[in-house]
Amino acid sequence: MNSDKKGATSLSSWNLYSQYEDLIKAVNNHRKAESAGEATKWREIAENQIAEQRGDFDAELLAEFREAGIEVENTDEIASYSPFHWPLEFAEVWSDGRFDIVIGNPPWEVLASNREDYFTKFVPEFRTLPDSVKDSKQKELLKDEEVAQGWEKHKERMRTFSSLITNGSLFNLQSPDVGGQGRHDLSALFTERVFSLASDDAYVAQILPNKLFVGTSSADIRRYLLSNTRVDHLIAFENQGIFQDLHGQYKFGILTLKNRGTTEELNGKFLQTDLDILRRADEETFVIPSTVLEKFSPVVGMFPQIQNEAEVELLETVVDHPSVSDGDQDGWYIDIHNEELNRTRDSDRFFEEESQGDYPVYGGGNFWQFEHDHSLTSNLSPPKLWSVDEDHNPKKSAKRRIREKDIRRLKRRIYHSLNGTGTQKGFVNSKLEDKGRAELSLDDVLLDCERYRLVFRDIANATNERSLIATVIPPGIVCHNKAPVIRPHTIEPSEDDLGDSPLHSVFERIFTDRELFTALGLLNSIPFDYLVRTKLDTSMSVYVLEESQMPRLTDGDDWFQYISERSARLNSYGEAFEEMRNRLGGISPATERSERNELQAEIDAAAFHAYGLERREVQYILDDFHRVHSPRIMTEEYFDMVFEKFDILEEEGPLQ
Repeated sequence: MNSDKKGATSLSSWNLYSQYEDLIKAVNNHRKAESAGEATKWREIAENQIAEQRGDFDAELLAEFREAGIEVENTDEIASYSPFHWPLEFAEVWSDGRFDIVIGNPPWEVLASNREDYFTKFVPEFRTLPDSVKDSKQKELLKDEEVAQGWEKHKERMRTFSSLITNGSLFNLQSPDVGGQGRHDLSALFTERVFSLASDDAYVAQILPNKLFVGTSSADIRRYLLSNTRVDHLIAFENQGIFQDLHGQYKFGILTLKNRGTTEELNGKFLQTDLDILRRADEETFVIPSTVLEKFSPVVGMFPQIQNEAEVELLETVVDHPSVSDGDQDGWYIDIHNEELNRTRDSDRFFEEESQGDYPVYGGGNFWQFEHDHSLTSNLSPPKLWSVDEDHNPKKSAKRRIREKDIRRLKRRIYHSLNGTGTQKGFVNSKLEDKGRAELSLDDVLLDCERYRLVFRDIANATNERSLIATVIPPGIVCHNKAPVIRPHTIEPSEDDLGDSPLHSVFERIFTDRELFTALGLLNSIPFDYLVRTKLDTSMSVYVLEESQMPRLTDGDDWFQYISERSARLNSYGEAFEEMRNRLGGISPATERSERNELQAEIDAAAFHAYGLERREVQYILDDFHRVHSPRIMTEEYFDMVFEKFDILEEEGPLQ
């Protein structure tokens, strides 16, 4: 149980000073004792006082559990959780107004059942074992009924804690469901607790994982930091050997603040690798104005991962464009279907042998920028998963599983578009019957995979060769959650559509053919890659992409046709794209490597112009762009070619 910032708990009529007077006296006398006997006497008095008061705190916590909808019998069960009541354990500190300095390094894991924590009690070296050995050890240990019961109890406790945090009133700055994470982060919980443990004039220093600064589930924490504290410095690091047990690409940061005030501008520096910067924080950090922060990430408030003051002005230009998901803009937009299929939960619809399936199930390793299969690049993986057609075996068909999911979306969209009342099913079927047709069925769903569509890789990092990896895949291919798809159509039902059977007329294309490839070219461009790198942690979350800004070029705009044509030639190779090539006027696909590199460089150069970036800003991005060993395309020669193309286009314009 915690207390509010005035020092009082939520216990009725609790007065800190009167209730704790004897306890504080005992603690002080213990400290001042001049003999062992006197010290022991006062320690015992203090411990008895704590024991007497703990029941009141446990009773209040019992009420919290019950208000959160958690069944708890009595305070004895609460005591079994070993709650730590800060005002009770640090009564003297609370009497003085809470802590003046808080320095912390909270746990960086999520609140979830942890087999390392549990099974290490039985096998001390469990944490250090390879995963395959852990699996076999765990299976062996669970044969013991007592161990198995303890494991179930451990998992149930974690679910209880999560429910208490989600549904109770102890924490108010946690939003794990934002972006689909769904699990509470311990570092975020500890950070929120620090705000109430520290006095208003306290100084706080915390070492935190990077997800606190860019993660979608930490949005409320960041808003609180800017609105209710004065952030002094935020210096973030990429591990690169700083902590030996962490991956080199893991990111974390050191945050210092005063626990009162507001933050009008953020003093920060990101992606550092040398700890010596901490000795020169005032000289090395630079100002990021709140106006830039607000436009950079308007929904979840991510902090831009930038390393240089010059990038602030650059970001101001880039974020002046609309977010890619803004459907209020004219023309196309991006609507992400984050999980068409789940690699684990839908595994009953997958086969590992091509001979067993009718079509591939894509993951992130099956494509690259402008490459929809492995026929052009030897280091791309061929499909490893396959599934069957619905008419072959509907119970094993991945497409049937998608259709079963999407019918709910179709029903919901009809209901809301036509101002439905009552149950969704009853309203929609009544409308269909009025038009003389049968109830809504699976056949009414037009699958996304029946059209050419965009797909991108889920796994991403700012220090990869490219962070955003997107391509257009042909009809017929489905994708699991490591390859999120961008929907090719929206659902726009009207009363007039409801007589159609199937209801495919309500599915309206979001992209024209040329817009599809313009969007692809911009997604794969260096300036867009630069932008998403300033928002990334370890995955291309929905919000990273949806909140990223992009010129929404449509037919007639400068650079639209230039980017679309080149993007289509790069992507539309092979038999699967013959129809698309014909629809685009019989374009010739580019399959030879040097020609492909030149076309992609021209797209990158045109994208810089579309963003409105100046030559010095382009040079900065190209010079600063992370280099990797043995790149597929991003060699020094390629960067030079992009810059040369930029200068040529500056002279010739988009119509040449």
